[in-house]
Amino acid sequence: MKGMSAVQIELGERSYPLLIGKGLLDHAGDLLRPYVRGSRAFIITDRNVETLYLTKLTDRLSAAGFSVRSFVVPASETSKSFAAAEGLLEAILEAGCDRHSFLVALGGGVVGDLTGFCASVLLRGIDFVQVPTTLLSQVDSSVGGKTAVNARAGKNLIGSFHQPRAVLIDTETLYTLDSRQMRAGYAEVAKYGLISDASFWKWLEENGRDVLALDDEACRFAIERSCRIKADVVAADEKEETGRRALLNLGHTFGHAFEAESGMDGTILHGEGVAAGCVAAADLSVRLRLCGAETTERIRAHFQDTSLPVSVPAYPVPALLAHMDKDKKTLDGRLNFVLLKSIGAAVLIRDVDRRLVSETLQKMMEE
Repeated sequence: MKGMSAVQIELGERSYPLLIGKGLLDHAGDLLRPYVRGSRAFIITDRNVETLYLTKLTDRLSAAGFSVRSFVVPASETSKSFAAAEGLLEAILEAGCDRHSFLVALGGGVVGDLTGFCASVLLRGIDFVQVPTTLLSQVDSSVGGKTAVNARAGKNLIGSFHQPRAVLIDTETLYTLDSRQMRAGYAEVAKYGLISDASFWKWLEENGRDVLALDDEACRFAIERSCRIKADVVAADEKEETGRRALLNLGHTFGHAFEAESGMDGTILHGEGVAAGCVAAADLSVRLRLCGAETTERIRAHFQDTSLPVSVPAYPVPALLAHMDKDKKTLDGRLNFVLLKSIGAAVLIRDVDRRLVSETLQKMMEE
């Protein structure tokens, strides 16, 4: 299709494309047909996205010969729960799902994670495709096969690795996002430059405002570059067995703790937590003498320039540390963090001194 680019996730027989372009929803049926086996599609979306894109996607899939049913969940983090997944699974089975059926995740990260998790356990695993509609989900949660729901103990602690058959990224869906959601997604874009591509980070320093202003070329470049970086990482370490994929979690150990302590009620969006978490990770990197203070200042300056948070409310440090103890990277009670040797060079550091972590957390609340 003219104007569309493709990024391939190379995983042998489970390889799949990320199709990126403007207006791809208008051709969704034809674009997705080569990557699914059956003709019965079950779309999962949320109440916000339902009014924007569900009718269009249903019509396009139906016109391509698919039988379509849809299910709508609340547009909140509460939908990413085991209870919500159970109800959805029962409803899909009652609607006649079989092993050649496929699920379609239409929406942001919550819908994508929930749908992927359901696909991974339905009939011991069926196909699904991702149609992400937020910048954050387009560059992060829809790519790589991590599926999860939240638990009382913490975020994303119940899940599986289950790769989609394809990811359809229509950049036109970004037009309906508010500025806060765009900034939250931009934090994940910036993360890719920080972990492995200093030249991309420099490009973002110069062009980040154009991305947030929804300039078509800037958005497409930022999305495609982010997806290529993640594709390389996923292909090299699909299930976080070598430590390389863990680098994608820069800022997330701090960020998830900030989200959890806020009550995951929208006070701190995921991307906002990641942004503040990246600043915290850089500060901790300086304390461990991995990099110089100029690295932290450069990150802080760019996030301030793009109106991303560089500090958090005055949360109790012991409570934040308790959340970090439940992080997936924490082993045997030892805190492990993705930190920075420089912009473009991340590293996983194990058994970090809690005193230094506490000092970083305190500083994050003083600024």
